[in-house]
Amino acid sequence: MGLTLSEETSNRVSEVVLPPRLGRNEACHCGSGSKYKRCCWERDEALRRQLRGAVWPAWMDDSRNKLRQFEKYVCNVFDLPGLLASLVDTRRTPKIPTCDVVNSLFHTAVLRIPSINALEGDLKEEDFQKLIGRHPTPDVKAFSADVVANVLDKLELDGLRDANEEVIHKAERNKAFRDGYGALRCVAIDGWQPFASYDRHCPRCLTRKVKRKRGGQTEEVEQYYHSYVVAMLLGPVIDVVLGIEPVRNEEALRDMDPEHVGHEGELTAAKRLIDSLHKIYGGFIDAFVCDALYANGPMMTQLTNYGYGGFLVLKKEKDEPFKEALQLWEIEGRCESCDDAERKEQVDFWDVDNIETLDTYQGRVRAVRAVVTKPDQEKPTTWCFAIIGQRARQISRRAESGSGRRPTAEIASTHPFRAAGFAVLMRGGRKR
Repeated sequence: MGLTLSEETSNRVSEVVLPPRLGRNEACHCGSGSKYKRCCWERDEALRRQLRGAVWPAWMDDSRNKLRQFEKYVCNVFDLPGLLASLVDTRRTPKIPTCDVVNSLFHTAVLRIPSINALEGDLKEEDFQKLIGRHPTPDVKAFSADVVANVLDKLELDGLRDANEEVIHKAERNKAFRDGYGALRCVAIDGWQPFASYDRHCPRCLTRKVKRKRGGQTEEVEQYYHSYVVAMLLGPVIDVVLGIEPVRNEEALRDMDPEHVGHEGELTAAKRLIDSLHKIYGGFIDAFVCDALYANGPMMTQLTNYGYGGFLVLKKEKDEPFKEALQLWEIEGRCESCDDAERKEQVDFWDVDNIETLDTYQGRVRAVRAVVTKPDQEKPTTWCFAIIGQRARQISRRAESGSGRRPTAEIASTHPFRAAGFAVLMRGGRKR
């Protein structure tokens, strides 16, 4: 794996062997048997400091803008150069260092460059070339979008996961997840299908039959796609990806069970993801926010066994606990109503607790319904949620936000995750 060390050597691939990241009290990687802090730690830190300055363009020292301040912060606190340099791919004798490519992708995210094709245009710009530590060659691309796509295709994902986890753990130690996250730190999980094609491009593709029109005729064809379950920590400003788990196809499952038939479902991948998140983050997570697919006994049991709360959308009226909740809401009636003059809406709440009708879940379920009525809408909007876990069940129906007290239902309609209606509960208090 190459690392661009300076502007003078930026177009040459330099082989740099980075020391592995170890805890200070772990055994040293050199094999001496001594603790890392008493052996090679000081030398390794000196190397990391050297690399940190090497990939930082000198022109940024003279800049006082916010980008420079951000770059200095992530380099000094999170050792960004070391993280980027630790990423490798499976290309043979690459002319373009992996570090340069992932560095360009990092700045694509920072500068909100919308796509890889758009990035290719920026790779011709002198300022952007200097920003990623390369010698400026105006109007000549540092490398092409095809190189970026090839690196992404061959990037070793284990290293990327390790880097992501390291950044999150470091941010937590620096108390980055305290302000604005409120009573509970909630993680939304949901399915994601980034692309689909009528041509197979890899052995791990999932397949399905779809109908499409061609020449005025409707035909059924096979479509290839990839599906994932994504976990995101819901934040006051941005949401942070904690983990991604692929939905495995039949071929991948046969590697473990030769007699397996069919692809696995989203729920199976989600359960595997929750197992992984618990192992990595433990009590850092307080609760999960999920759509209606996850509102079932086995999922609730898994969350409860790990000590997590859960906010799950309810949609199927014939299934428990929704069926029981509907009957109890009818009997007990509306429990609260509020008017929001600023937003020109009225919200009515129904709230019941201690539902125990699921055979596959031994805990108690709280169910909340919020009906939002606006004068410019013909029909009101209704949101129903099941809430599990002692702390989560004690959260109030409404929560504080920057514009005052807002109903959880309103947030549900605006968050990119379908199930993220209870993100607002992170700012909430105790049930009254």
